[in-house]
Amino acid sequence: MRAPTGSANEPLLRIEDLHVEFRTGGGTVEALNAVDLWIDAGETVAVVGESGSGKSVTALAVLGLLGNGRVSGGRITWDGRDITGASNQDMRTVRGKDISVIFQDPMTSLDPLYTIGHQLVEAYRIHHDVSKRQARERAVELLDLVGIPEPETKVKAYPHQLSGGQRQRVMIAGALACDPRLLIADEPTTALDVTVEAQVLALIRDLQERTGVGLMLITHDMGVVAEMADRVVVFYAGQVVETGTADEILDRPQHPYTQALLAAIPRRDTPRDQEMPAIPGAVPALNEMPTGCRFATRCTEAGPECEEPQQLRDLAGRQVRCWRPDEERGVLASMAEVAR
Repeated sequence: MRAPTGSANEPLLRIEDLHVEFRTGGGTVEALNAVDLWIDAGETVAVVGESGSGKSVTALAVLGLLGNGRVSGGRITWDGRDITGASNQDMRTVRGKDISVIFQDPMTSLDPLYTIGHQLVEAYRIHHDVSKRQARERAVELLDLVGIPEPETKVKAYPHQLSGGQRQRVMIAGALACDPRLLIADEPTTALDVTVEAQVLALIRDLQERTGVGLMLITHDMGVVAEMADRVVVFYAGQVVETGTADEILDRPQHPYTQALLAAIPRRDTPRDQEMPAIPGAVPALNEMPTGCRFATRCTEAGPECEEPQQLRDLAGRQVRCWRPDEERGVLASMAEVAR
């Protein structure tokens, strides 16, 4: 599935052939290799894969927050503007205002020394020339918008005085403060119990429908993908290995890694004494990546052809980084009920 071309149909965010590398004590390692990704306004794109697959690094590259890393190749385009390698000063006008982030653990993202209201006011005034009183009114309005009871009181509270679900709602309020056009949600429900998770996801979905904000949802939870995503981008070892609509990925996974990832999801009807399926082996270290298919050492269908570099190829409107034709890949039966 290719991104639209031409200014009239330009995606909100476009990432093309992105390479990112980091300096380490053992030398320079490449964390992202030839990543392509795009997000339209109002669209939810789920980015999935194991820990260390490159999901969060991709988000940090978009935000210009790579620390000792750098974009070594490719291009990042925001609303038609090339922001690859933009200065921190230039990115300050984008971060928070146009692109906002919801982090997975609000307790480490909120400053415990300041009240909720102080932190929301400070974030809002960075991008708006308003008084503290006006910013505080906006903070109360935002807390009410995300469903926090008694917002006039909670605005005076410190992070430790709120529940985990309320802290996550505060993070969402902060992300929405400047009416962004794109939200990056990095595992936004990881630290929450299932009931609060459902509430937070429903809140994000409702706010997205009301505001039309685009959403890049970074997750490893296929249940969340089934509930939230329009399209899915599957990462493995720093590369995109498969893209497609949520229904395509969940119902008819094409890449062996995507198939294995879905097969490892527990089912309610699985006997308790049955061993859960798992993907054998481990993700290659960044400094030991094979020249061929990066999943080959863990793939049950690997052959001599997998020793050659694999490229993303179009397959019935979607993209798969695998040499095998569709009819030879042994596609799994429908996985929709597994994920759902």
